[in-house]
Amino acid sequence: MSLETERRRSIELNRIEAALDRIAEGDYGYCLLCGDDIAVKRLEFDPTATTCISCARETEHKN
Repeated sequence: MSLETERRRSIELNRIEAALDRIAEGDYGYCLLCGDDIAVKRLEFDPTATTCISCARETEHKN
């Protein structure tokens, strides 16, 4: 169980570091798939979000 917890923490830390990199590069808040703005409410809910809601839904339907 502690291995799973550590794995999840590592994934979340990677997501946070990637978001900080996007901030530093000036790309934060833009969808990585289509380039559109990610809604502020979505970023407030998950500051590490990398896709707009439309692309997230499309990706979800493909899986």
